[in-house]
Amino acid sequence: MSINRHIKYLHLLTLATLTLSAHDALAYATYIAPTGATGCTDCHLNNSGSGYQPGILEAARSPLGVIEGLKAFLSSIKVETNTPPVLNAINSKWDITVGESALIIPLQVRDNEDDTFALHGTAPKGHTLSDIYSKNGLPTIDFKWLPTYDQANKTYAIKFYVRETGDKRSLKSNTVKAHIRVWPARTTNTKYIESFQLQGAQWLNNTLTLNGSVTFPSHLTSTQRQAALSTLTMSVTSAKGTEISQPVTLILNITGNWTKKFTLNASEVPCTVKVHYEGLIGMRSVSLAPEDTCLK
Repeated sequence: MSINRHIKYLHLLTLATLTLSAHDALAYATYIAPTGATGCTDCHLNNSGSGYQPGILEAARSPLGVIEGLKAFLSSIKVETNTPPVLNAINSKWDITVGESALIIPLQVRDNEDDTFALHGTAPKGHTLSDIYSKNGLPTIDFKWLPTYDQANKTYAIKFYVRETGDKRSLKSNTVKAHIRVWPARTTNTKYIESFQLQGAQWLNNTLTLNGSVTFPSHLTSTQRQAALSTLTMSVTSAKGTEISQPVTLILNITGNWTKKFTLNASEVPCTVKVHYEGLIGMRSVSLAPEDTCLK
């Protein structure tokens, strides 16, 4: 093709494109991307290009032009996405002793659209909920509970979920559940430990692994804390009091967490383990303990 003929061909193609009617223009799949459509059925009734969705022909006749008219119309009717909020998981079991510091469980929410929300659920008498605040970049509500003497020696269930509260927002989150065991007031003469938690217990490959956390009163110095750790011991028994190990001292990491391992065979591992530390108690079912042979 000569240069002159090529230029003439392009000129005719341009004229043809410029004189397309709105009806003709809509038949081209190449109009999908420029208009912001996600597919043929944004404008047509099916993928074969038959018929038109309501408002499409009017939009194509817009003074803005076919492309801009369709683009403006399609963007105005796009459905805003909304995903349900997510309530972060919490430990399923907690211990608290009457007369000690309150149990605080942070409840954290994630929401892709950052919608407002309200917390719902059930919890024992006497609990309080904090205002919403930010912790690690997430909106957080603290569940706080200080049980009374009458609530000792019982286990209480808690259950929480959140629901969106914004305009045209009502999606509900997942539900988190936990149980709190309330122990009677301790009778020890010393109280170097403010709180003690047994958070996990698992038996695997003839090894019982326990883990938890310890916190100290804020007024104790580093020297006093180390002295307490060197003298205090944790006793380990079955739920009915069978001794599992000689008392052991605990070593804490920088965040106050501890781990202890005990070599036990299938007839020595407890079904439920109970630990005492300066008069504070924790008790957990042992994961993977053999039901037929574990100590009751």
